[in-house]
Parts: sequence; C-alpha cells; structure tokens
Amino acid sequence: MQNQEFNPFQLSSQQLSSSVDEALTLLKDHLDKLGSLPVKAQVEPGAVAAQFAQGVPESGQSLTELCAHIQKNLLPAVTHWQHPKFFAYYPASTSIPAIVSELIIATIGSVGLQWSANPAATELECIVMDWILDLLQAPKESPFRHTSRQGGGIIQNTAGEALTIVMVAARIQAHCRKHKESQTLSLEDLYWQDSSSLVAYMSDQTHFSGPKAVRVAGIRLRKLPAQRLANGNLGITAAQVREAMQKDREQGLTPCVVQLNFGSTNTCGYDDLASFHGFAESENVWIHVDAAYAGPAFILPEWQKSSHTLQDIATSFNFNGSKWFLCGFDSAFLFIRDRKLLKQVFSADGDYLARVHDEEVYNPELKDWSIPLGRRFRALRIWMVLSYFGREGLQHFLRRAIDQADHARARIEASSSFEHIVKTDLGLVCFKLKTDDKIKNESFIKKLEALSDHGKQFLIYPSL
Repeated sequence: MQNQEFNPFQLSSQQLSSSVDEALTLLKDHLDKLGSLPVKAQVEPGAVAAQFAQGVPESGQSLTELCAHIQKNLLPAVTHWQHPKFFAYYPASTSIPAIVSELIIATIGSVGLQWSANPAATELECIVMDWILDLLQAPKESPFRHTSRQGGGIIQNTAGEALTIVMVAARIQAHCRKHKESQTLSLEDLYWQDSSSLVAYMSDQTHFSGPKAVRVAGIRLRKLPAQRLANGNLGITAAQVREAMQKDREQGLTPCVVQLNFGSTNTCGYDDLASFHGFAESENVWIHVDAAYAGPAFILPEWQKSSHTLQDIATSFNFNGSKWFLCGFDSAFLFIRDRKLLKQVFSADGDYLARVHDEEVYNPELKDWSIPLGRRFRALRIWMVLSYFGREGLQHFLRRAIDQADHARARIEASSSFEHIVKTDLGLVCFKLKTDDKIKNESFIKKLEALSDHGKQFLIYPSL
C-alpha cells in the first residue's frame, strides 16, 4: 500500500471486511493453539526491541504483513494471561463480548470529554454502573447509585488509579473539615494547604498501589500489622485503627483516610469490615474499601450481608472488572457516596467546552469526577459483557472458579506434605510445605519452577 493512496476515512466496505478478516484470522489461530504454547514469554530482554529497532518503514505495509510480524515477533514475547495454565499474579479474565466490543469502540473512535461529546457513552456508563450495584445486591435507595442524585459510579483504568483519586480527594476533604468555620479560605486555597500532618491508615497486607496512591496525594502512611482474625485469614480491626489514630493525634497528626481490604492480594484476606460501622462519622475520616479482586463475589446471594456491610461503612469503594468479572483489562469500577467529594477536587472547565444543561441523573460531567479529561467508550464493553452473560452466567462463572479452588483446598487438606497458610474461600489457594524450614520451602518453589518446563506452566507465585 502506497502512502499517497491511503485514506483511513475512505475505506470501502470491502477493504474493511478484508482488514477485519485478517485480524480475526490471527486471533483465531492464536486462540486455537494458546493451550499448547508456553505460558511465559520465551525471550531475553531486548529481543523484542531488536526486531523493531530499524525505525518507521518508509513505505506502508499491508495488514497481511503486519499480522505476520505480530505472529513472528510479538506473540512469542507475550506472557499469556489468558492461558489455561496461567495461575500467577491474579486473574485477568476477558470474554467474547469484551473482545468484540473493543472493535466497535475503536470504530466509533469517540473521545468522551463531556456529556455532549458522546451522550451515549456518559448515559450508558451511568446505566451500567447502576446495573453493577443491582448485581451487588445494593438497596434501591443506595447513595452509590446515579439515580440517587447524590453519589454514583465511574469507570477507571485500574484499581490503582481509583485509589489515587480517592487519596487526593480525601486530602482535600480533610482540609475542608479543618477549615469549614473559616471565612478567609476559598476552596481554591484549600488545595495549597500543608498536608504533611495528614495520615492514611491501611493493613500491611494492602497491595502496593495503596501506598503509592498515598505518596501521590502527599500524605503520611501508617501501615498496621494484620492479625489472624476469626475468619482464619489476615486483616485489621477498627480497634487497631483507633489505637493508631489516638497515638498519632497525641503527636499532633491528623487522621485523614482509612483504606480497608476486601480480598487482599497476598491471601485474599478481609479486614474486619463490620467493626467499622459508624467509624467514618465518629472519627471524622474517609473510609475506602478496595475490593479489587473479591468484589464480584458480592453478586452471589450468600455474600449479600458482606456486600451491605461494605456499602454501609464506605465513603467509597472499588473493584476490578478485569480480574474476576470477564470485562477484560482495562476496567475498574469506583463508587462514591457523595459525588461532591470528587467534584470539589477534579472539576475543570474551559471556553472550548460546550455548555450543557444542569446535571441530571444521566448527564453528569464525569470529567469532573477523576483525573482524565478524555474518556474511552468503555461503558459499551461493560454493557455487552453484562448483557451477554446476565446475572446467572456471571454467577455460574464465579461458582465454577470457587469449586475449582475448593477442589485444590480439599486435596491440600488430605495431603501429608502440604498445609494451608490461611483459610480462604474464593479462588485463591494459599499453601506451603508442612515445615517451618524456610530453606526447604524456597527449594520447593525452585523445583516447581524447574518442573514448569521453561515456562510451559505458571502455577504459583511466592508470597508472604
């Protein structure tokens, strides 16, 4: 294809069909043989770059040539998170509707700067976020719903991005509380106040994205040692946090925000959420619950009580659609009890933006709820996944994963060689050799890696 003949906006239907066929053939071939491929990438550092270091080609290449490059030079360098033998890190579940939706989203090619830039994107996002609350068995009057006109949900790239937004907003909220009686400080002035005395609290089992978000917000971090709770796993309690807060107040520090875990990365542990009833009000702090992996479990009826507990105590909470919810990466769901807590931090305007009607249920300016101005049409992907599987299909997917983990847990319990480290009840299984000899356990992990036959399996990921 010569560059002077190429116009991406004047593709004929035949050209488009041929192009899509090329891509679909590549995807089909890849998925057909995925199970026979090594899970881990089979390259040394720099090997991929060496194939592309010659720079931009002078003349354009056909899609057939590009697909051949992908097949030869990129796919062997991929660690296959969708591989049936991938059990490391955390799940990264995608699905047919998630894949197909991306082709449609790319074809539409909109940038959702604001409601008027793509009304379909904003309004569908409001709908699917309220649908997710339906799945999470939220009360109809929940303040986290868009229909409440109080709070709502917004799609983020990752849980780490959601946590960063929360920590920055919690910092400003702390300054608002401190200076609410002051008549001399404007909201703009509050942005520049010294935050060095503000403190965030979280378990030492919290994923590193939590501390990272605290650093971005410019506040202090107090990590609390997780205890073995009555549920057999590791977490923290309200009493622990109160004790730490009291010590900090005696040192002239100001508690600002508590981040709790529902399904920690290390062991799928749950902090003692029930002990935090009324905590945000009594301690005058923001409570955020990170349910990045385990949040989808709330769509199962037996988890309704836990779902309601989380929503009762939280100022905000999040979970990922890309881990255990079949929506693919990137999709993370952030819910806020009061949207003003985000809008007072992230609102932005400019003469180049269109004026819109007063904000109603389905035309919130989501650019004012988080960091990015432009937004992809990810709501279409979420809608397609939820509509394709329905509540029953999603529940079946979760139950199957739990049944598989239960099978592994039963085998471990019956084993004379292995034992559980903590009690788990979802898809993560934590075990070790029946020995406290650290050297023996490390040797066992190395042997497992050797038995993986150069990355053909990716069975475990050492932790704790």
